[in-house]
Amino acid sequence: MALHSIKLRGLDLGLTLYPSFVLSLFEEEGGILRKLAGRSAGCHMRQVGGEVLTSCPVEEAEYYTGVWYLEIRERETPSRSLSWLVEPLLDAYAPLSLSVDVFDPLHVFTAVFLSQATSYHVNVLSWTRRLWSMTGDPLRAAELAPSIGGSFQLGRLAEAICCAAAALQSGDARRGLLGCRYVGPKTADATLLFALADATAAPVDRHMVGMCRRLGLFEGAGAPRLGYCRRYRCGECPAREGCLRWLVSSRLGRLAGWVQTAFYVHEKLYCSRRRCGECPLRRECLEAR
Repeated sequence: MALHSIKLRGLDLGLTLYPSFVLSLFEEEGGILRKLAGRSAGCHMRQVGGEVLTSCPVEEAEYYTGVWYLEIRERETPSRSLSWLVEPLLDAYAPLSLSVDVFDPLHVFTAVFLSQATSYHVNVLSWTRRLWSMTGDPLRAAELAPSIGGSFQLGRLAEAICCAAAALQSGDARRGLLGCRYVGPKTADATLLFALADATAAPVDRHMVGMCRRLGLFEGAGAPRLGYCRRYRCGECPAREGCLRWLVSSRLGRLAGWVQTAFYVHEKLYCSRRRCGECPLRRECLEAR
């Protein structure tokens, strides 16, 4: 395969892939990331200095590496009231971008769905890599899922993925996904972000809730409620002013998905390890005062 060179413009490929559900479609060996399933399965990427050498088509690799998002991040302006948050985050996590795969939405949905109530890096990556070694077809993988383990996520996948396939082709993918059994707002929003490149989607997980609490951000707001999400679009929802998903998305725009991803990485690197003395956000953190 011919190799292409893509300038990373300061990005770190490993850091960008770490929080992304796209990682479930790659396996690393000797510093080389090989795509296991989906479009251009078998192609590979490797960071060398400030660029990526890849046999994947350039358009695809720009999504996988996060290069596609850089101009959006540079242009997007959050509400003035949140500059105190965005500026230190951008300073601390400039090498972090959004790795997405718009070519294989059902493959990405598979990893998102399986991540419910379990460890992504321990269990989900193991499950998906086993499934992609058996078949590259996500619908067939869902049928095979119960054969690799007894976890409820594996047992429910087949029912959910058929509904998700139709929802992802609809004009309102979020509400379509939320109409699927076993799919809640966090699963729907993570699918929008990592499979459809909707950077306004901010999955509200425990990492976001914890970071908002530590930073005193949107006090009193909580996770989106499924009943409201199924009935209303976000901007029309009567509960939106108390909903973290709406507040983050409406005030951060296309920075919302990146901020949520940065929160995930930050919580993993600092908060969960109690590294408060080294934390680049300690001046903003209420718990560090």
